[in-house]
Amino acid sequence: MKIHLAIIMSVVSLAFAVIAAAADPPADLVLLHGRIHTEDASRSVAQALAIRGNKIVAVGTDQLVSALKGPDTQEIDLEGRVVLPGIIDAHTHPAESAQDLGKCSLEDKILAPAEIKAKVAVCLKENPGNSALWFEVVKVNPSGLTLSLRDLNSMLADRPMLLNGADGHTVWANSAALRAAHIRAATHDPAGGRIEHDASGRPTGTLRDVAAEIALRAEPKPSLDFEVSQLDKAFDAMRTVGITSVQDADTNDHQMQLYRRLYDTHRLNMRVRASFGLKDTYRPADVLIGEAVQFRSKWAIDPDFLRADAVKIFADGVVEFPSQTAALLEPYLDAGGHPTNNRGPTYFTQDQLNRIVSAADAAGFTVHIHAIGDRAVRSALDAFADARRRNGTRDGRDQIAHLELINPADFPRFKELDVIANFQLLWAERDPYIVKATLPYLGAERSQYLYPARSLWDAGALLVGGSDWGVSTFNPFEAMEHAVTRCEVRGREPLLPEQSIGLQDVVDAYTINAAYALKQEHTTGSLEPGKLGDFIVLDRDIFAIDPFDLHSTRVLATYLDGREVYADRTQ
Repeated sequence: MKIHLAIIMSVVSLAFAVIAAAADPPADLVLLHGRIHTEDASRSVAQALAIRGNKIVAVGTDQLVSALKGPDTQEIDLEGRVVLPGIIDAHTHPAESAQDLGKCSLEDKILAPAEIKAKVAVCLKENPGNSALWFEVVKVNPSGLTLSLRDLNSMLADRPMLLNGADGHTVWANSAALRAAHIRAATHDPAGGRIEHDASGRPTGTLRDVAAEIALRAEPKPSLDFEVSQLDKAFDAMRTVGITSVQDADTNDHQMQLYRRLYDTHRLNMRVRASFGLKDTYRPADVLIGEAVQFRSKWAIDPDFLRADAVKIFADGVVEFPSQTAALLEPYLDAGGHPTNNRGPTYFTQDQLNRIVSAADAAGFTVHIHAIGDRAVRSALDAFADARRRNGTRDGRDQIAHLELINPADFPRFKELDVIANFQLLWAERDPYIVKATLPYLGAERSQYLYPARSLWDAGALLVGGSDWGVSTFNPFEAMEHAVTRCEVRGREPLLPEQSIGLQDVVDAYTINAAYALKQEHTTGSLEPGKLGDFIVLDRDIFAIDPFDLHSTRVLATYLDGREVYADRTQ
């Protein structure tokens, strides 16, 4: 009886498809003979898919979809290849990080001051740039690194120079840059930042967190056309690894102008949801959120391609030595394993953070909080709990990003408060940041809860994936590998393998879960009739390979709005 019913339903489905084909225009594009992971509610896998215009009109069997072909329909034989929804990077910085393309890069390698000096000298010789502009070095690994002002001036003395830490929270400035930025011994630490001083009270050139922005704001900017072209190049590269939507985690008016220029010139082949970066957060909450409301209105360009309906808050910095600006519940340890008096800075009183989060929630924003340390995570959760008490339950899709260290008592609160866990699981490995600059300063007990993805998943939290580019690569398949293996490469010791999550779970994190986090799950994130035609074709079945080979996955084609926006021509 069940077999007969299945045959009848198949015939009926085919009949409806034939009727639909006769009543409506044929499909513009059909993909046949594949393994299409739809990411629908049942995570079904189909053979074929049809697109008309920019929308999916059918997903199912080859027979069903073939009935929608017409004389002008483009047909692609997938030859058994895997298709996924377009990748959604839920935490990245394209407009800002694109501007580092082509700069002197130290590739995030651990280097001594003398080695950094030698590499900078090579850069200055090979590509000095415009001598009237500042010289910039990017991807400097800050783990255990101390640079004196003498070190910095010995690299370049007669021209402003900035070294940008790969952690995104540290900048080193030589004397010329400090003078240009008006950073002196009397300059006070800004809220949320730290200017390091020597024993005599003079700045050492090391600027942490918001303090770095003083120097960055003083730096002359290139032309808008140049910055737009850099962003265009970055999006070209993102599409080669299957990314079709991004959530820019910290934007301002200038960066939105870059996105708008691409949109106005029909080059924005990427869906962009922007988060307005709240600055000078000591100010009244109503003033801060009033600015955010104006920003949202100004940049409400296209609900499918460019909008700014989230706000970004930094609750702390980074955990690695020597920065140690992440907020911890218990003190950092010293190199000998003894407790210090340092729990990391406090960027907000809890009352101020509560007021800001509640005001943003009431205004209809998604609240996106950077929290690395367990105290910052708890403070963010407390603020969300306060917002629920004040405003009731709202559809905010609030999220905490990074989540390097979480106290186990807070695991269940993510589900209870409907807070999304926005992880960057590429970092879940025993690299030097963890082994040399984190583990010794946290101790064994706390270190059991580094990037605790499995614990949050078990507690019912919704997990989404992001890259935090340009802090690290935006290749999602490398991050997927680390999320599953908790290891940099095959044969290395993993970082807390019990915190591994399954491949299907991490694919969810980069597709349907991320679409939900960006408030676009009704249009993207899964391959279902009525949704937009964002999908990618892979060179291998990632669900059938050794997880340690995930990083080698190649995207053969990327489609956005039913249009091919990238194709691998090397095959």
